[in-house]
Amino acid sequence: MNGQSTGGYHKENTRIARNSVIIYLRMIAIILIGLVSMRLVLKALGQSDLGLYDVVAGLISMLGFISTAMTTTTRRYINIEMGKPDGNPSKVFNILMNIHIGLAVLILVVAETIGMWYIFNVLNVEPGKLWDAVFVFQVSTIVACAGIINIPYQALMEANEKFGASAFIDVATNLVKLGLVCLLFVFEGNLLRFYAVSMSAVTLLSLFLYHGYCARKWKNVIARRKYSDKALYREILGFNNYTAISAIAYIARTHGGKLIVNGFFGTFVNGAFTPAYNLENFSVMSITRLSNAAAPQITQSYAAGSLERSFDLVGKISRFSALMMTLLVGCMLVEMDFILSIWLEKVPEGAPLLCRWTLISALVRTFAMGGTQTLEQASGRIKWFHIVNSSMSLACLPLAILAYFLGAEPVAIVWIYICYTVIYRFIEFYLMKRLIGFPVGKYLRKAYLKPFIVLAMVAGFIALYHGVQAPDAGTLARLGGIAITFIFSCAAIFFVGMYSWERKSLLRL
Repeated sequence: MNGQSTGGYHKENTRIARNSVIIYLRMIAIILIGLVSMRLVLKALGQSDLGLYDVVAGLISMLGFISTAMTTTTRRYINIEMGKPDGNPSKVFNILMNIHIGLAVLILVVAETIGMWYIFNVLNVEPGKLWDAVFVFQVSTIVACAGIINIPYQALMEANEKFGASAFIDVATNLVKLGLVCLLFVFEGNLLRFYAVSMSAVTLLSLFLYHGYCARKWKNVIARRKYSDKALYREILGFNNYTAISAIAYIARTHGGKLIVNGFFGTFVNGAFTPAYNLENFSVMSITRLSNAAAPQITQSYAAGSLERSFDLVGKISRFSALMMTLLVGCMLVEMDFILSIWLEKVPEGAPLLCRWTLISALVRTFAMGGTQTLEQASGRIKWFHIVNSSMSLACLPLAILAYFLGAEPVAIVWIYICYTVIYRFIEFYLMKRLIGFPVGKYLRKAYLKPFIVLAMVAGFIALYHGVQAPDAGTLARLGGIAITFIFSCAAIFFVGMYSWERKSLLRL
């Protein structure tokens, strides 16, 4: 039995490794496309218009916090159902689809009332740009509502571990996005509105592709059927209420902060924050995708009663997430000014400092992420995790407002978020041990010991590099510095961050 279990776990671990490779190839492609797109968009729109788009598009994301919560809830319930020996994925999928359609209608109503009121009465825009803001908001609202209906299809693909197909769809749509961005330089008219319509068209294309793939692969699962299981409706909505609290915290961390910065400093400073947010999103996206590669097995193992397997996967994913983020952030911090100058050509004023601290914030977030959130969702005992997390995250906003009233620089909000992330992580460990029986001590040794050593090595290398690198070094010297940092970080991860059997498995893979 033990031999069979070990063999089964080896196959599952190999599948996770294969999925991780696919995810990282996808990530590299999307990051490269995104970096080029960001440079072109900033050059075509200018810092102020780009900041305006970022703020207005973020408004609908704030109003869509319910859909953000439902994404987590949907993934959890589809994975749980697939982990049951007698599960009925079709029933769960149809009930989830009905809930998403209702939420899309609700968000449309809220956006057209509260959202429009905010734009006309509160939003800080330059003269003559109000109706551009309204146009961007309306387009974003329509696409956001369509995106809500697509969530169950994306969750179904992840539950079945079809990461290769998902990667193909994402890379293809990002290439289309890059092509549309290039059209900004030949389009004669309102560039901001054209950009909004283009990004919305790309989003709709992604929705159609996801739906088409699911319709071809799991026709019986997604076929519309009527289920009147009121108890399951109540269970899903009740679970989602607590998940929504956490979603509000996430929205507050991202888009709420943008609105506060906009209120104190205007769209010009928002434009300086935009490259930083993009770098953070690219970085955190890669780690989130790594966690997603193991999420189906973590959740399905927990549903099947294999707690030790779930706990072991959480530790491994947390360790590799921290190691990979250390690699990414280290290679960017070593030559941040140079990277921004190559990437953006005309770097927004204040962007380098904001980018450095935002990347540090992303690194801290990664050490506080891993697979623990997936495990919490799988357990179903999420109440206090989300209440504490949301309360602390929302408290960051008045603290940021107070700091700005006292004359703090724009970067202060990033410092506040870093402090919140560290404090909540300790509270989260206490809750996991108390509510789930999670072996915190074992997890800390498995997930953090090696990554902290690698982090110290990379930080020391960067400090040494800055001490010997000449301020007037040329392009080749700086590119060489990034390459050497990458090689050093990879070596540190391979020889220090990984166990011997993992090194052998990686070489075989």
